[in-house]
Formats: sequence, structure tokens, C-alpha cells
Amino acid sequence: QVGVVVQNEHDSKVYKTYTISVPMDKAPKLSQVSVHERKSGEELDVTKESISGSTQLYRATLRRGLQPGEKLSLNIDYLFVSLVEPRPKSVGQSEDQSWLWEDQSLVASVYPTRKQKTVVKTRGDVLRFTPLDAAKDGRHSVVFGPYTTEKSSRVEVGFKDNKEQMEAVTHRREYFVSHWANDLNVLEHYALRNRGPELSGGFDKVDQMVSKYMKRRDNLVKTLLVKVPADAREMYFVDEIGNVSTSAVSGRRKGEEPFKVLQLRPRYPMPGGWNYTWWHGYSVPLDRYLKLSSAQPRHLLRLPFIGSLAGCASQEGELTVAMANAQNTVVRAYELRVTLPEGARDIDVKLPFAGQALLQPTKYYFDSVGRTVVVITHENIAPAMSSRHILVSYSYAPLTLWMKPAVVAAALFMLFMLASAASRMQYGLASSAKKPSNAASKAAKKQAAAGKTD
Repeated sequence: QVGVVVQNEHDSKVYKTYTISVPMDKAPKLSQVSVHERKSGEELDVTKESISGSTQLYRATLRRGLQPGEKLSLNIDYLFVSLVEPRPKSVGQSEDQSWLWEDQSLVASVYPTRKQKTVVKTRGDVLRFTPLDAAKDGRHSVVFGPYTTEKSSRVEVGFKDNKEQMEAVTHRREYFVSHWANDLNVLEHYALRNRGPELSGGFDKVDQMVSKYMKRRDNLVKTLLVKVPADAREMYFVDEIGNVSTSAVSGRRKGEEPFKVLQLRPRYPMPGGWNYTWWHGYSVPLDRYLKLSSAQPRHLLRLPFIGSLAGCASQEGELTVAMANAQNTVVRAYELRVTLPEGARDIDVKLPFAGQALLQPTKYYFDSVGRTVVVITHENIAPAMSSRHILVSYSYAPLTLWMKPAVVAAALFMLFMLASAASRMQYGLASSAKKPSNAASKAAKKQAAAGKTD
């Protein structure tokens, strides 16, 4: 977070916007940027502008124009992903993990800076920092500055942190809406990577078993925790080989959130730098997420934008919702797909951020007119965004619910008619002369017998 006090030093010009600058070396890792007025706490509208030199510009619209000589206090919140790197890049299986944060001493800005102080807070103990004239404020904080010059220099902080840090290289979440079955099916595809330091010397199974029985920590992620609704059912866990049976579900405990924990145990523990690809899914009642607007006959579908995933090295048999709230997984490339029921029309999508939703037509089994899939893509998803929702509204006529049974009935009727017609067809070779009937054949036999008697 960057707190700034902005002053209009122009003699007559009134400023209605404030420009934010993000260096291009950090822009690919930026998840979101937001601006709030410090006094009122109101959030300002932020739009992405063009690239100027080596910086990406954003523009925040002020609630009212900043008059000459007037001051305004703003809080600018940047949310980056994968901004710290492991140092050293490889460690032993049970050694401590160290991380390095580095940046410029001054925040990038298109405006002249009169004075700045930089405070870096870490999750673990601070091990080292550069330059050495900075002040260490406790075990988890370093203070750089205050600076009164516009000349920026490189600063860095090294700290210890043994918590798991996961990265989903790709993640696709799919919703399938069924009005007929009152069911919302959720399917998630993951390509996951452990961002921790790589193993030096390779994986040691003996060391892993010793750590397990001695209850000693190591750097291996053994369980993946997924928060699912308390009424979730029909859960499954599949990877590229097939069904994975090493999974379990922890029930909701008294006083906890209305969630269960789906414990996914990969086929192998994940040291730093290792990857794992899988997909899992479950079903929930649709009426928990779908409402009918009273003002007009429209359906309102409110869905979580992204799910929650946490990597865990714990050996406990039952892992709780609190452990699943660790929020240690970032997503680099994300795709959300919402498949609406056949016959949904006048579709409108509201996103919790600036973006665009695409509407793609598709067809499934026994579809007649097809259905619409809402597709949303985003990059650099931080764990904090798991609490956001999207709102999909659409019109759906009551008679449309019977479209699928009518198509199925028509298909069965056509199949019956084809089978009936096929049973009446003659597939053998027909003779040139007509075969005598049974009555004529019996009369001929009687005449032959009478002739022999005479």
C-alpha cells in the first residue's frame, strides 16, 4: 500500500484525475490496483491507460476537482503475485526456506516526490537487507528512508518463511447449470507448481519417512485443501492417470464457516519446483445460487469468481477449514466458464473488476437450439480475490424447461417408428413367381389323393 499526499501546485489548473505509474518489469505480475480517499474511504474509478516509455499508466478519477493549492490524501493499493523469489534457489529437504524481495527505494511516479519513507513488512524473520543504513523495526519490518531526493536506488530484504507458496500455472473453473435437476455442477482443472526452493541432492524417501514419524517439518507439500460448500455432494478427484483414491472430506466443525474441506492427496509429495496436474468436481443445489427477480421475470445467478486452494505439508489426518484458509496459491492464467441452460436469453454479466465476458454458443446431447457459455479470462489472480462473485442474469421461460424432455420424447418416438418400419421390410431375394397360399396348397394335396384312390 502506498499512502500519498497530493498537492496541486499549479496556479490556475484544476486536476480531475490522478495518474498512477507501474514499471514494466513489475506490470506482468500486477493483479490489481485500487485507489481510495483516505478521509472518506471511498474507492475511486481506475482505468488502464497506455504505456509511456518503461511504465504502464493507470488513471484514477477524483470525486471532485483538486483546486490550486489544495491537498488530497490517497491510499493506492497494489496487489502483485510471485514478486518474491527463493534465495538460495535450492535447499535440502528439511532446511529452512529463505526469500528475497527487491525493488526501487522510491515508488514510480509521474509527479515529483518531495519526501518518501518505505516500510517493508515480512511474514517471517528478517535475515538481511540492503542498503545497510536502513533501520530494522522489530523482527518482521525494515524501514528505508525518509528520502528527500528524487534519485532512486535498489533496495532488498531477505527473510525466512517456511510457509507453502503455490502457483497455479493454469486454472479453469466450469459451472454447469441445470434447472431440470436443480443442480449446479462445479468442475476445476489445475496445473499446479510448488514455488518453493528446489531440492538440492534430489528427493529422499527415507528422510521423508523419518520426518513423518519424528513430526519434523519438511518442504514437501503432501495435501491440497479445497473449500467446498457444506452441502456439496458427488465429489471426485482425477488426474492424468485416472481416479485418485487418496482423498477425503472433513466435515464442518461447530463454530466454523459453512464449508467442508476436500483433502486431495497427490500421488507423490511436491517439493519445490515440482508440478502436479489434476481435476476435481462436485455438485451443489442450484437454488442456493439462483434467485428469481421480483421486478421482472429474470433469473439472477450469483457465483464465486474463483475457488480456494491451499497447499499443506501437515501430516494430520483431518485438516480444518482454518488450514484451508491459508490462501497460499496464486493463479497466473485463469479461465471461468458458466454453461447456462438451453433456452436462456438476454444474458447480462457483471464482473467484480474491469473486464469483459464473452458469450459462446455450444450444443450438448439432445440440444435443439443450443445453449450459451459465458467465458471470462483473467491473469494474476491473488488469493484475496477468492471472496469475489460474478452475477449472471438471464431470461428463461417456464415452458423452456420442457424443451429437453420434448426432444428426448421425439427422439424415442422416431427411433420406435424406424424400428417398426424396419421390421416390416423384406431383406431376402424375392422369387419371380408367387408362392401358393396355404389354402391352395391343401386343396391340391386333396385332389392328388382322390386321383390315386380312383
